[in-house]
Amino acid sequence: MTESGAKTDDQGYAGQAARPFAVESRHRESDVITSFVLRPLDGRPPAPHLAGQHLTLFADIGGAGRQKRNYTISAAPNGESYRISVKREPEGTVSKWLHDEAIEGTLLDIAPPSGTFVLPIGDGRPLVMLSAGVGLTPMVAMLEALAAAPRNVAVQFIHCTQSNATHAFREHVRSLAAAVGAETTFFHTRAGKEEVAGRDFDLAGHLTLDWLETHSPITEADYFLCGPLAFLRSFVPALATSGVPAERLHYEFFGTVEDLFDHSPSASPSPPAPSTTVAARRSRSAGIARQAIGDALIDSPADAVVGSDAEGAIVLWNPGAERIFGFTEEEALGSSLDIIIPEPFRARHWEGYRETIASGQSRYGAGDMLAVPGLTRDGRRISLEFTIALIKDAAGKVTGMVAVLRDITPRFEEMKALKKKIAELQMRPVS
Repeated sequence: MTESGAKTDDQGYAGQAARPFAVESRHRESDVITSFVLRPLDGRPPAPHLAGQHLTLFADIGGAGRQKRNYTISAAPNGESYRISVKREPEGTVSKWLHDEAIEGTLLDIAPPSGTFVLPIGDGRPLVMLSAGVGLTPMVAMLEALAAAPRNVAVQFIHCTQSNATHAFREHVRSLAAAVGAETTFFHTRAGKEEVAGRDFDLAGHLTLDWLETHSPITEADYFLCGPLAFLRSFVPALATSGVPAERLHYEFFGTVEDLFDHSPSASPSPPAPSTTVAARRSRSAGIARQAIGDALIDSPADAVVGSDAEGAIVLWNPGAERIFGFTEEEALGSSLDIIIPEPFRARHWEGYRETIASGQSRYGAGDMLAVPGLTRDGRRISLEFTIALIKDAAGKVTGMVAVLRDITPRFEEMKALKKKIAELQMRPVS
């Protein structure tokens, strides 16, 4: 993922609270994807964005309460509205609501766009846009931006989907590609009998690394990838292994960020304790001061407790952090959190960090855990699980965060070895 940040203008949109928008129109792009054009209610232009960025949407849904989701803006900036293109997920609370109930005039709250999944500035290396499913949405926005402001750069647009029924924006992409001189290749993995190669799609079946190595400029291009996690797991590490360096490999995730380079998914969160249990615990701990409990946890070498300010500088570093990461307290305090984040994951981390600071909300503050890679003082990659707590001032503004991190590398390596053994057993012929 790129290290470049989002532009802001002198109107001060960055970090602002969400503004009310209304659905201006909706457009069916495929059997599973619908686009929604969103226009601000206050008459002011929407906050500016770069093609490829996403917005944060808040929706009040009956029976589900207030929901927060991130959706890629699928259109280039126009100074008047946003467009999001959403796949209807069978178990998706917000996506189903948007498809089934959001009509013209439906109100939503929208926070300013953010994200680092954006095109390089100016002319330069060839661009290869590689997507699957609804992952084509940022690529469509990028093509629109290139059509509006042409560059002297070769563009290749490669998209994978099941069939005509799921193929969104096909003719729009072809028109944009013609305008910018881009090459398009569409893969249909389950092409119907009525579909015609050369008309509805270009190649039947699945995209492969061999095809990419043969038909795209591996040694010189910037690769932009977006799609389901399995798709990214297949191609991000493979392209890196094929020689595409980190600075030319840009990718966007759907949902929870997981380590694409063979790290385990996060553990399931534990259910909250019943209120009677909480009351009993409070009663039993009445004789112990909260400060003493906090000091004991922070001073423990078991788990890492790392505090950071609103800018991401480390302000708290406990013995557990020193044990796990190897940096002394003197070395860590005042340093950026980058010292414990592997370089390929820093851009995504800061994107989420800034969003949390601005919105005052985090999905990892209520028991949800995330498995991520970490970096030690001696350069080793380790596997971590963590939760965070937000620090707020009297006005409710987020001033920093505290993360509790646990090294799960041994468990991850055991699981990896077990999966490998199971795969080997499954490959053995049955006698």
